[in-house]
Amino acid sequence: MDNQILIPHLFRSEYRKITAVLCKLFGIEHIEIAEDIASDTFLLASESWGFKGIPENPTAWLYTVAKNKAKDYLKHNKIFNEKVAREIRHTSIESLEVAIDLSDKNITDSQLQMLFAICHPSITVEAQIGLSLRILCGFGIDEVAEAFLTNKETINKRLFRAKQKLRAEQVKIEFPNESEINNRLETVLITLYLLFNEGYYSATQDVKLRKDLCLEAMRLAHLLT
Repeated sequence: MDNQILIPHLFRSEYRKITAVLCKLFGIEHIEIAEDIASDTFLLASESWGFKGIPENPTAWLYTVAKNKAKDYLKHNKIFNEKVAREIRHTSIESLEVAIDLSDKNITDSQLQMLFAICHPSITVEAQIGLSLRILCGFGIDEVAEAFLTNKETINKRLFRAKQKLRAEQVKIEFPNESEINNRLETVLITLYLLFNEGYYSATQDVKLRKDLCLEAMRLAHLLT
């Protein structure tokens, strides 16, 4: 597969996984750091693969680079290391290979837990869908803006406010307890329904985007079931 086709395809499928796992590890208050590390991983792939060629296992290459970037961040960012690393169960840099668990099971669990965190009732439904598109579906800001028929500045502000609210509410990236899960589940289901509906009956004329929305809603619904 051509490099210009492969990287966007992998971004759509793997960005969300890397972001979800790292955000679960660091905490939702550091969601931008997880997103930055995932984005930097793909930036390096686009630069490196163009010169050196596509690696034998592109997905494994991405996961290895993401792990190394996360470890480097902890090593070289003193403030983050002092405030966050001590709260990570595996605090030593050497054992982060275990903590940054990109196994299939942890990826699935992290995405589901992130879904419940994003669909917290403290933020608006529009923000829930926007964050779901950005973090769990791997959509770029321009694509999220197009889905909402607005501009990227509006989307950036909306997502920023939503992240701030989740921090203020100290939302944990974990499955709700039994007494809370039914209340949260309704919000999750509404978000998935609206996400699918936006793809199935959207005002935008971008057919490919509508298909992607439907498929991502179906993928998340499948994970949920």
